[in-house]
Amino acid sequence: MKKLFIISSMVALSASLVLADPPANFSGWEKVFEDDFDGTSLDKSKWNPTYNWGPTHNHRAYCAEENVIVSDGTLKLKGEKKVHPNANGKKAKFNNKEIPVDFTSGAIDTKGHFEVKYGYIEGRFKAPSQKGTWPAFWTLQDGWPPEIDILEIPSSRKQHHYYLHFTDPSWYSSHGSAWDHEASFGGHKDDDVDRSAGFHNYGVEWDEGNLNFYFDDKKFASYNRPTEIKQLAAQYIIVNLAIGGWAGDDIDITEDNPAYFEADWVRVWQAKPAKPDTVRIMSMNFGTCMVRTAEDKLALGDCKDDNAVAIITPLSSTTYRINFGDMSIDTPNESTEAGITMGLYKWNGGGHQKVVMEKQSGYEGSVVRMKMQHSNMYLRATTDGERVVQSWADDWEWNQMWRLLPDTAKADTGRTVLGHFANVYGTSVHYADNHLFVELGSVFVNGAMIRILDLQGREVMRYKAFRTAAMNVRNLPAGVYHVAVTDGKRTELKCFTK
Repeated sequence: MKKLFIISSMVALSASLVLADPPANFSGWEKVFEDDFDGTSLDKSKWNPTYNWGPTHNHRAYCAEENVIVSDGTLKLKGEKKVHPNANGKKAKFNNKEIPVDFTSGAIDTKGHFEVKYGYIEGRFKAPSQKGTWPAFWTLQDGWPPEIDILEIPSSRKQHHYYLHFTDPSWYSSHGSAWDHEASFGGHKDDDVDRSAGFHNYGVEWDEGNLNFYFDDKKFASYNRPTEIKQLAAQYIIVNLAIGGWAGDDIDITEDNPAYFEADWVRVWQAKPAKPDTVRIMSMNFGTCMVRTAEDKLALGDCKDDNAVAIITPLSSTTYRINFGDMSIDTPNESTEAGITMGLYKWNGGGHQKVVMEKQSGYEGSVVRMKMQHSNMYLRATTDGERVVQSWADDWEWNQMWRLLPDTAKADTGRTVLGHFANVYGTSVHYADNHLFVELGSVFVNGAMIRILDLQGREVMRYKAFRTAAMNVRNLPAGVYHVAVTDGKRTELKCFTK
């Protein structure tokens, strides 16, 4: 049952600078908690054998230690149709209504043993098949909300719910946490996978501004909600099998048909502290780099300029501080408006100085889009190739793409540079006599689609080539054009001037 954990690979910007998804081998991460449930009893150095606040919650089961079973390499929380001797006519509450405590089940949590702030939390579970059962894998802190729900199954076994419950920010900012001002984001994942037919992996990646939810090692939902997420303090982990409550009162558990919620393992990783990385940040559109001006603004200039050297310091798995000398990238006046020229200012830790990096697929090397945490706006080069501004997500993506060059030999990338673009896949482009001559790099063994676009990103011509192409561009107006060469797996960008 113990299977190797595999998840989408993380792409390194360099040896020390990494982006978002935890990698298959978790290089750059360290495991801080693990229970494989290999023994014959619950490890009480890691878990409490029922809810830390007591044996009842918002459902109809009394959670007893004897219903927490560890055997054959799994944890089994057993749900039974029987009134526990210690229930003594107890009542629980769900939706502000009293409900009977007339079943017995199991719950465990790590309160007082293990708590974590930020990281990757995952477990491998098999849900019970019976209606009326509500298995859950979630996190909590003192007080409610907030709470992270990684797995909840109240009804269909081909669906699971995931949420962050938090206090409405308009209340929280002046009053603090309050359960009667609870709000949430998240939803439910529907597919054809029966969660009760076998074991599946459920995980959440959490940093100061983001929650990413995973199912069977694939990210299916992502939220950048720093205002709400900052309400989360260190969390402890809960695994429980609720009966009734949100799952309803149509309950299939009988005296001779108990329910079992099984866990193969629970694990938690945290990103290792990363060292700052020294890079030069090159516009994919213009081939020039971000540089610090005498007025402490960001401009585009020569990548070999000493003022193009940037220090990128990870703050979390997705968020970074970017310094040019002793000054950090900064949004003047914390503006959330598009078109604001980015400046440089002494570090104060605000969201207007924190940069979220998004790795772009299909390109060789470290190509990213960068957005400011406070505004969710992307950094882009202006069409005149002179300034760096923040702009909308649906603006021209090519002006929002940046290549992170290692700071070696004055930004000598070790590649042939043609026009404004690094020759990453070996394609050559030559303009002469109103024709564009293209010779594909050797990686494009099955040919590639060649697309010519204007500076606004509009396609003006396309041509399917197998090895070479001679494209008549006589009718194109004079100006600068971009050439995108793609085979569906990778993209190479070039440019030419007519």
